[in-house]
Amino acid sequence: MRTTAARLIREHGYDAATMDLLADELGLNKGTLYHYYPSKSAILYELLSDQVDATLELVGRVPRDGSATDRMRSLIRLQVEHVATKQDELVVFFQELPWIEQHLDEEQATDLRRRIDRYERFTRQLITAGVRAGEFRELNVNMIMYSVIGILAYVPNWFRGTARKAQESLVDELSEFVVNGILRR
Repeated sequence: MRTTAARLIREHGYDAATMDLLADELGLNKGTLYHYYPSKSAILYELLSDQVDATLELVGRVPRDGSATDRMRSLIRLQVEHVATKQDELVVFFQELPWIEQHLDEEQATDLRRRIDRYERFTRQLITAGVRAGEFRELNVNMIMYSVIGILAYVPNWFRGTARKAQESLVDELSEFVVNGILRR
């Protein structure tokens, strides 16, 4: 259900992706769909929450030791691997994130923003550590962080490689592109 919902929201946008459309696409009656999800916003919250959880899990896999450069490379590689395989879900995430206060209740929106802040704080700290260690150029930390997020956010819109080799090439090239952009020369 979530995979189909993500595809429909990606294709039509949140407002136009109705519960009727989802029920029709799944071959269910609307009552059955409401048995699983009380509202369209519940589906959206689950989709967004899953992506935040996955991102935080990736952050947890970044080595705690080593150079900031190696740790940043690891973070980017893990994220590129993820965005290459969760295309509909991540397009929905980045497409609908600016509007969560309109689409979700206050508690859900606050929860998502709080968890996203954990990721952003980790990334800022990693960039700052690289600057302090002399590994990264002295650039605006927020600008770098949001630029990296922007690069990653757009990958699902254009990357269509399903072969493992294409995904590996994407991971290698994009992680090197990002890291080389901030390294001190």
